[in-house]
Amino acid sequence: METDAAAVGARLHELEAQVRERAADLAVFLVYDRPERVAERPGIQRAFFTERCASNEQLSSMIAEFRAIDAYVEVLEGELALLGALAEGRIQRMSQPLKLIYNGIEGGIASDGFQPGRKALIPAVADAYGVLASNSNAYACALGRHKFHYFTVLKGLGVPTPPCWHYRPGRGWAGERMPPAGLKVIVKSTYESWSVGVTDKSIFVVDNDCELRAATIAEEIGQPVTVQQFVAGVEVGVTVLACPELVVPPPVETVLAKAPGDKNAVMTVHDNLADASIVLPRYRGPETVLAALYQAAARAFDGLELEGFARIDLRVDDAEQVWVTDIGVSPGISGKDAAFRSLQEIGFDYGGFLRVVAGATLACHGVLG
Repeated sequence: METDAAAVGARLHELEAQVRERAADLAVFLVYDRPERVAERPGIQRAFFTERCASNEQLSSMIAEFRAIDAYVEVLEGELALLGALAEGRIQRMSQPLKLIYNGIEGGIASDGFQPGRKALIPAVADAYGVLASNSNAYACALGRHKFHYFTVLKGLGVPTPPCWHYRPGRGWAGERMPPAGLKVIVKSTYESWSVGVTDKSIFVVDNDCELRAATIAEEIGQPVTVQQFVAGVEVGVTVLACPELVVPPPVETVLAKAPGDKNAVMTVHDNLADASIVLPRYRGPETVLAALYQAAARAFDGLELEGFARIDLRVDDAEQVWVTDIGVSPGISGKDAAFRSLQEIGFDYGGFLRVVAGATLACHGVLG
């Protein structure tokens, strides 16, 4: 694992240069959900599906950056459009030898919404047709979008994670286990990203109403919830890229505009959706803490068998202990997201960042050196 900023920058700039060199051979298919799908499955709006869809502005920016190097790029609106293009052979017939499908679809795993494991569909189908899909394989995508399951795996591997429990509407607690009284916890959606389900009511001390509280949140978002011991501390995002060797650019801290410096503050879905609610400065902690962050992130990446590009979210408590609190199996890649901020610290503009993300998958599969 390489963590030295200069060496990481050199390696990723080399990778980006290789993408540029092969640009004429590259066809990128950006598969993203569009808000209109809510009409098809109204239940998904309970998980803020429309608000989490990539904007037209973001998609246009991504298209422009790939076209700037003369690569072919196209947006496919959801997995059904991709399935159709593959089934009819249109993608396979294209002249570019390097075909890359970017797996940008979200969750929406709510009642009357999509089924769990949706993120795994694109890499599984792409593999069946012999086309590369970005980031992780189907197994890792499915596991990486079920918080309770991946935390259980990470705990078994000795990765530092807070204790957690799983509440399922209509079925109760997984394994009939529930958090002990007196413990401060946070309730999160099991399948979603973007802090879906997290509000001021999501953090509480366990009492006789714990199950009712968990059930209420689960009902509001229409899916099971993962209840995790709350860790007060600084929130840090660590981006990991596999090229195929692991390289880790500088981590960034998540600072909430509503509560800067408050170690008990948490990001809600509304913070994620609001403009200027989050600031992402480079994390400047002690070297010992940085080393612990890098090690925990790399162990989580390896233990969950992630590939290409992911983000590991951690908290650093007052004792300088690091805790993995979330896995971004397919992190946001807009110009406002933590992964881009991390690469900005080592000299990348937005276009270069996108090309590194694409290049990591190509390198993982031996297409680039």
